[in-house]
Amino acid sequence: MKPVKLGIIGTGVGATFAAQGISTFSSEGLVEIVAVADVYEEGAKRFSEKWKIKSRYKDYREMLEKADVDAVSIHTPHYLHYPMTMDALKAGKHVLVDKPIAMNLKEADEMIKEAEKRGLNLGVIFPTRFDPIARKVKEAADSGRFGKLVLGEALVKWYRDQDYYAKSSWRGRWATEGGGALINQAIHMIDLLRWVMGPVDYLWAQMDTVGHDIEVEDVAVATLRFKNGALGVIEGGTALYPGLPPKFELHGVKGMAIIEGGTLRKWSIKGEEEITEEGVKKGLKSWVRPDVVPAANHGALIKDFVKSILEGRKPYVDGVKGRESLEIIRAIYKSAPTGEVVRFPVKE
Repeated sequence: MKPVKLGIIGTGVGATFAAQGISTFSSEGLVEIVAVADVYEEGAKRFSEKWKIKSRYKDYREMLEKADVDAVSIHTPHYLHYPMTMDALKAGKHVLVDKPIAMNLKEADEMIKEAEKRGLNLGVIFPTRFDPIARKVKEAADSGRFGKLVLGEALVKWYRDQDYYAKSSWRGRWATEGGGALINQAIHMIDLLRWVMGPVDYLWAQMDTVGHDIEVEDVAVATLRFKNGALGVIEGGTALYPGLPPKFELHGVKGMAIIEGGTLRKWSIKGEEEITEEGVKKGLKSWVRPDVVPAANHGALIKDFVKSILEGRKPYVDGVKGRESLEIIRAIYKSAPTGEVVRFPVKE
C-alpha cells in the first residue's frame, strides 16, 4: 500500500501540530509530507527544512498544480479555509482543514457538497474527539451510565493581551476571523459539548467586547436546550485574566464527569468507584501556551484521515461533523445582537 502524499498549506502553529502528529505514526508508512506552501517564503523554508520536506511553494495553487499530492492539510487564517478547500477539491485532492471548517454555514455546506460530488474526503481538525479521556466520557454517556443527561457545560476562560491581536492582522475582525473567542479559542470545547450531548434544539446568548480593541467578542455566554431535553451552558472569553484551564462538565441523573485542562478531574456514577485526577496531562498550562499541548490527539485524527483515504471511507471527523460546532457558534452570533432565541437548524 503506497503512502498518502500530503501537501501542507500554511506553516504556523496548526501546521506544526500536524507535522508533530504525523511524526507519532510515521514508522507505519501511511503518509508522507511531500510539499509545503506558504506566502511567507522564509516560513516555508524553515518548515520544509525542519520536517525534511522536498518541495516548497509560495502559492498553494502552484502546489496543487505541480506537486504530486493526494491530499492537502490546510492551516491558514479562517477566511482562507473556504477558498483553499474549494480549490483543492476542484483539483482532485482530499482535504483536511483546521478548525473552524469555514467562516459561516453557507461556506461549510458548499465545501461538504463539493467533496461529496467529487467523491473526495473532507476532514476537519477536532483532535479532542480522539482524546482517550473525552472518548471515555462520550462512550459512558452513549451507553447510559450517567443516566438521563440533564446538563452539559463548555467553559473556556482564557486571557490574551492586545498584542495577540495586533501582531496578526486577520485576528479580531469579522471579515477575516469570522468571530472572536468562540470561533477561535472555545470551539474545541463547544465541539466536545455537541459531540457528547447531541443536537441542539435552541439557544439564547449574550456577548461583549470588554478587554481588547477588536471588532469581535472577547467574552460570551449562551444557554442551550438540547433535543434530548438536557440544558447546556457555554462560556468563552479571551479577556478573563489570568486565564483558566478549559473545562467540560457533564451531569446526568446517575452521575457526572468533569474534564479540566486535559485531565479527568472527577468521575462519579452511582454504584461505581469515584475517580479523581486521572490523566497524563495533569498541570498542563494549555490555556497559557496552546503550542505545548502534546500532539498525540492530532496524530490520531490525522492517522484516521489518512486511513480513510486508503480504505475508501469517510474520516471520523468529516465535514458534516466539523460543521456542528460552527452551527452553534453562528447561532450565538445570531442571538447575541438581538436577544432572541435561535432555533436549530440555523438558517443563513
